[in-house]
Amino acid sequence: MQSIKKIITKLSSQSELQPNMFFIEGYIMGLGVTPQTVLPSLWIKRLFGEIEPNQEAQLKSLMEFYNMCMDRIMCNTLELPKTCVLPASNLQSALQESMPLPSYCKGMLAALSFVDRSELRNEQLKELNWLCHTLKGLSSYINARNIYGSEKSSFETDVQEAKQSLITQLSSTIHEMRFSEQCLEQAQETATFEGFNRSEVESHLQSILSKDDESTLSLINDLILVIERELITEQFKLRHKSEFDKLYEAQPYLILRSRKAQIQFNMGDIDAATDELETLLPLTLNDAYKNRYQLYNCYIKQKSWCSLDELLLTKSEGSFGDLATRTLLAFAKEGNTQSARKLKSKLKTTYPAVELLFDPSNNGEQGYSELCADTVNEYINRGGKKAWSSVNGGLFWLKSND
Repeated sequence: MQSIKKIITKLSSQSELQPNMFFIEGYIMGLGVTPQTVLPSLWIKRLFGEIEPNQEAQLKSLMEFYNMCMDRIMCNTLELPKTCVLPASNLQSALQESMPLPSYCKGMLAALSFVDRSELRNEQLKELNWLCHTLKGLSSYINARNIYGSEKSSFETDVQEAKQSLITQLSSTIHEMRFSEQCLEQAQETATFEGFNRSEVESHLQSILSKDDESTLSLINDLILVIERELITEQFKLRHKSEFDKLYEAQPYLILRSRKAQIQFNMGDIDAATDELETLLPLTLNDAYKNRYQLYNCYIKQKSWCSLDELLLTKSEGSFGDLATRTLLAFAKEGNTQSARKLKSKLKTTYPAVELLFDPSNNGEQGYSELCADTVNEYINRGGKKAWSSVNGGLFWLKSND
């Protein structure tokens, strides 16, 4: 956690607004209060202002911290940073605007400005107003004086009580805004709305997701973020680790992340695709979506032979993609050796449709079984042909009959 916070602090120091870490944590926790997910393209800009280019690694750490905060909200394990204290002997100093507690409260207030109050029920509005009132009172010494009075004895008591009740108020507001029975009923009504044409929406979404471009990647990232905030949290993954890839609820998430890696690969961002797949594969014990094929081909493009050896050892099931990868790896490392030729012969004998790799015009003309052709095409769609083409002479050697 501390290493992530250091990276985020560095990111902030190079930004336009330069919020401190307490403001950032309060802000992100505040994002967890909002009824609808606020997309990163909106909240990052408002939090930091302009950010220097080439900050992908720091932004990745920021999103990791965001996910940690959302997990705390989903599990209702809320707490203030340990340094957000109000020593009775020095309230005025502790409530200066740059101090931890006021910074945290100001950050949360800034995030709560995303809430559309006109859409709230009376109960939600009441909870939100109550929380904002407390946050404002703790955001500076002047505000505390204005809200909690000028009498010294009652002022100190009221401020301490407000601070002690903050987490309770935050938990109550989150429940009313996101998890109350009325919220769940409203979500169910929306899902069964008669005017909602699911097949039409799915068809439109499929059309959008079929494109390999930055806008599609951005859309997928937004969809993944919403799912991770609302359902597939880190705690959810840990709780269902042994059965995660079998859960009905997890399938859209797995498909989106798999497609994200595929787009990254197709756009030439092999390192990003590798990172995504190395995170995704441990979630899918059965690898139903054949993500290992894509990762095989990432390692081949990177010439990461040791990583590829290890992945084949742990994930290979003897399918076409596994055998094709073993064959290519042998040729890449050894050249036209007897062992490489033996693997090639086995590949071409077992899967005649392997010819689609070097002669796609044969598709449907050579009498391949539909299953065999589909298996090879799945491997090609996962970057198989690009991987073979990246090894000097690979496709020519595969085509030859020596």
